[in-house]
Amino acid sequence: MFMTSAPPRPESWIRHCTYLRQLALEIINDIPVDAVKVYTDGNKNDSDCTGSGIYIKTHNQELKIQRRNPDVCSVFRSELIAIDEGLDSLSSFSCSNEIWILTDSRSSIQHLANWHRVRDNTGMNILNKLKSLSVSYRIHLQWIPSHVNIQGNEIADALAKAGADDASVPSAHLTYLELFSRAKSRNKTIWLIPPVHNWYPDSRPGGCLSIDCNRRDQTTLTRFLSGHIRRLTFSDNSKCFEICPKCTAEQATPDHILACLGLCKQDLVSNPLLTLDFFGVHRLMDLIQLC
Repeated sequence: MFMTSAPPRPESWIRHCTYLRQLALEIINDIPVDAVKVYTDGNKNDSDCTGSGIYIKTHNQELKIQRRNPDVCSVFRSELIAIDEGLDSLSSFSCSNEIWILTDSRSSIQHLANWHRVRDNTGMNILNKLKSLSVSYRIHLQWIPSHVNIQGNEIADALAKAGADDASVPSAHLTYLELFSRAKSRNKTIWLIPPVHNWYPDSRPGGCLSIDCNRRDQTTLTRFLSGHIRRLTFSDNSKCFEICPKCTAEQATPDHILACLGLCKQDLVSNPLLTLDFFGVHRLMDLIQLC
């Protein structure tokens, strides 16, 4: 059956969203009329580009800001950048004695609340600005739910999405974690290209997982291919194997086990299940398979 529309939301989910919206509106409606409200949001699109959106509103002024963030910038950092940018933009407003930062990122507030553990530049910038502003203003950081039709949050969300879709990429320093994420992604791409070696002739790493057998046999094949068989021990930083029970002449290394059975590494890849049967028939499984 082909569905041309999304299934309806369950009634419990709708009630939950309505309840969250009501709680948030009660908080927002209690904010003094002359206070400055700063709605912030971060977004990542399907191309892994991120943006930040800021919507600042007073009783007689409003300001909308959208910005594209550096590539590999996380959504969490985009949320922090939005708060940082919002605090920077307050200089153009005639503030009363209260400033409300309204964000749908609970993790950002928790991060800043643990101020003694903050080490990232964006977090430190926010804390320094909060410290300076707190001399003259009362500042509130308030979490509000997202996607429950709160006008200020919806505007900030739209701005963040527009920022993520912006073609221009700003030059900015990346954090250590973002650099680590970029390197990890690059290394994964390299790792997925199989090495030119007859020991790994499969199309990609993890090939044993595609063999139609149980998990125990998959593990046995993987460990045998990598040389980490059950009877492997180390002595003086050298690998030691038990004596082969079939020929009783040499150590039962993976290479020797194959040679002793008249097999080669290519047989292990082209006919893995048959190779396992050979191991079982010649009672070699105790050398290879984990308990």
